[in-house]
Amino acid sequence: MDDGGKAGKAAKGSTALEAPAGAQLRKIRLSRGLSLTEAALRAGVTKGFLSQLERGLTNVSVPTLLRVCDVLQIGVGELFAYPDEQVVEGGSRIDMGGEGVAEYLLTPADTTAFQVFRSVIEPGGGTGGPYRLDTATIFAMGLSGSTRLVVGGETRMLSPGVSTSFSGRTLHQFDNPGTTVSEVLWVLSPPLLRVPRGAP
Repeated sequence: MDDGGKAGKAAKGSTALEAPAGAQLRKIRLSRGLSLTEAALRAGVTKGFLSQLERGLTNVSVPTLLRVCDVLQIGVGELFAYPDEQVVEGGSRIDMGGEGVAEYLLTPADTTAFQVFRSVIEPGGGTGGPYRLDTATIFAMGLSGSTRLVVGGETRMLSPGVSTSFSGRTLHQFDNPGTTVSEVLWVLSPPLLRVPRGAP
């Protein structure tokens, strides 16, 4: 059983799960009739870690956050705050996990064909491990700095203007091996699910 990454206090500039997303996880867990102990056991994390996650007090890797979502039978897209306006300034902060990563959703709530995100990655920051997403295609383009993207074991370096595409269902991860902040633009098609699995 792991602690889901670096548990503990959320330092300034860290990427502890945003409080609204943590509260959403707790609300969904309770609606499923799952105790902290049971949900933690199924997700392979400690009870203390899950409690801190729900309160926005700890960092979580992307793979661990997705495991928690699987236990709750939701898509990670359910945790996003979706922009309502048609002209989006800066984007809406979203929670995808990782350490030293801030991510922003750039597409309005009514965009159904694709989603666009921007990741700002601190030196040494990244996803904390490989994961898959329930989407057919991911396009990635470096905006600044240098980001290391590993897709199916193959390393692809994204510097400004360099792009690549791959299946979201292929194991992938990314990190910033440099000494300055890097940024990546992501386009996902189709978008990540934002409704409970099995919903009409």
